Amino acid sequence: MSVLRHIFTLLVALGLPAHAVAQPPHACEDPRPLRLALVPEKDPYRQAQQYRPLLKALEHTTGRRVAWIPTTSYGAVIEGLLTGDIDVAQMGPASYAVAMSRGAQLTPVASFRLRPGPATPDASAYHSVLISKRSTHLQNLSQLRGRTLSLTDPASTSGAVLPKQAIQSLTGLSLESYFSRITFAGSHDRSLEALRQGRVDAAFVSSTAIDEAVRRGTLRMDEIRVLWRSQPIPYDPFVIRTPLCPALQEQIRKVFLGHTQRLQPMLQELGMTGFVPVTAEDYREIRQLYP
Repeated sequence: MSVLRHIFTLLVALGLPAHAVAQPPHACEDPRPLRLALVPEKDPYRQAQQYRPLLKALEHTTGRRVAWIPTTSYGAVIEGLLTGDIDVAQMGPASYAVAMSRGAQLTPVASFRLRPGPATPDASAYHSVLISKRSTHLQNLSQLRGRTLSLTDPASTSGAVLPKQAIQSLTGLSLESYFSRITFAGSHDRSLEALRQGRVDAAFVSSTAIDEAVRRGTLRMDEIRVLWRSQPIPYDPFVIRTPLCPALQEQIRKVFLGHTQRLQPMLQELGMTGFVPVTAEDYREIRQLYP
């Protein structure tokens, strides 16, 4: 507690008027440690290991400890940013839109520049894809009516939000009524695993999750059939809470958009080639879904 706040609290306790001491002026936030979180797109332990170079780069540039905040859902990241318990986060486009619709003060800073893969042909955007196992001989959306489906997280752009819109638009039915059972796997890699193990007939996942599974050797493209593909989606933004001090925000920005040699192991592991700057305008269409 600052000296000024301590004096103010003491005066109030003594019954003296609040104006007996000047109120502390509004100041920017300078959290120590800086708290970093990611939406859980994959196994949390593996995700933490992959992003360790980012944590270290932030520590080196800001001169403070950076705490990794583990999360179990997209919603947990949203709540952490709203309450000020998370300072920097990677979010899905829809979870960013949800947070902004709830009054979060966030500044998008950067997004990954993708390395095109077997399911993601473009370096600037990814897709929501509906897939089935090739061995089941399910070849189109109409054959999935009454079948089982895996989604990722209710706030996942490619794993829930766009799929709901797509099914309604393509079939005239809600996603819940079109499929006999819907499960939320919690991450894209878990949805892929549920499909591979035959626990569901189909899954909506991000194209980049498929690319990573192929790179890791846990999935082959000839094992799956793509039944639907969305329009291009702007990739996940890294966001900063706007109340952070401007100097700190600039240091964080430089980690993503300055010299990124320290981040090369992470970029290589994730199948990315670098970062690109983003602004709120890049996610305008997604935000319009959450007025």
